[in-house]
Amino acid sequence: MKIKICGITNPADAEMALTEGADLLGFIFCKSPRAVGVQAAREVLRELPDPSVGVAVFNNQPLDEVRSILAETGLTIAQLHGQEAPDFVSALGVRVIKSFTEFTPDALDNLRRYDCWAYLLDVPKGQAARTHIDPDFAVCAKKYGKVIASGKLTADNVYEVIRRVRPFGVDTASGTECAPGKKDKARVRAFIQNARLADRETQRIKVEVR
Repeated sequence: MKIKICGITNPADAEMALTEGADLLGFIFCKSPRAVGVQAAREVLRELPDPSVGVAVFNNQPLDEVRSILAETGLTIAQLHGQEAPDFVSALGVRVIKSFTEFTPDALDNLRRYDCWAYLLDVPKGQAARTHIDPDFAVCAKKYGKVIASGKLTADNVYEVIRRVRPFGVDTASGTECAPGKKDKARVRAFIQNARLADRETQRIKVEVR
């Protein structure tokens, strides 16, 4: 299972997240308190032993802008958080993680239209009542491709989400911060440890069932 720590803005946090066991690091290039510029991202990526762990995050930006940022940074995974169409995804020519924030039958039909590396299921901003994604929807979405669970995930709730969904990956940003754009080592460590524990236990259960 892949663990993505999103909202990386500096080399120290990137190195710490990887040391603690993260598989992917998210760099946000759209409007966000965790946004990072191209030059800053390049400086972080230069310090990484394997820059291919980086994911460039966008939201309703023009195709040329997305392509330009990918070319300038050398990032080869794009995460799209807006209303980008299926042909936008196919035009990028890189691995794409497409986010979805609606959990209805119509949303599932829409998800199936996308040919992407993985589907990221997120919680819409401003939905304080919803604390995580709909696990039943996530299980259904797994029939059509890899699912990454996201949306207000923390060390406290990631175990249960993994246990119920058994996703390809999990993604967190604010759940591992001490301030927007600044990671908290203890929270990062706890999140990754709990995610790995849940993954090991679900794998063990699958073996026992067989």
